[in-house]
Amino acid sequence: MQHPADPAGLGSGATFVSAGVSDFARWFAPLKPELARWRWVLHAEPGVFRFPDDWYRDWDEAAGAFASLELRAAARLVLDERDDWRLVDGRYLERVANTLLDDWADFFALSEPADRLDGFLERWWAADTPEAAHALIEETCALHFSCVDGAVWEVHAADDKVLDAVRGHAAALPGVTVTDSTLMQSLRRYEPHG
Repeated sequence: MQHPADPAGLGSGATFVSAGVSDFARWFAPLKPELARWRWVLHAEPGVFRFPDDWYRDWDEAAGAFASLELRAAARLVLDERDDWRLVDGRYLERVANTLLDDWADFFALSEPADRLDGFLERWWAADTPEAAHALIEETCALHFSCVDGAVWEVHAADDKVLDAVRGHAAALPGVTVTDSTLMQSLRRYEPHG
């Protein structure tokens, strides 16, 4: 269900997940229960973050948006926002995981909680080489997901047990290919920092 004026229904043209499960949730299922542990810096177009279809109800004409209790509760989990960057409580990512659109995105799980985006973003935009971006992620992030063009999801983690859990899970999924890639290879290939 989508109200014609609802911007949440607009997106990049990536595959819409309705009453199904996004590749993110399917491929990283072992990590889903852990998402709420961290505060996350999310970098993606707002349309990527879709909630379950039945949350899109109770249209508020004055606000020009749906106003269900679930959507209002999720909005409170957004701690800071700037352009296409959000700092969120981990419960936000946990709630959107099944229905997000698999499209260009980076999700950074902060090792230390932050209340604002400023500290991370200032350092991210100052990272003008893949090596500098790598150093920032290694220093500040427990976990990093990156989606490339809706076709490839990457996960980088400080803890090898996390990667082993993903490899083991993905190996059992039909049609999924898992390839090892270091964070430096990924940053050089896609240069998300610039």
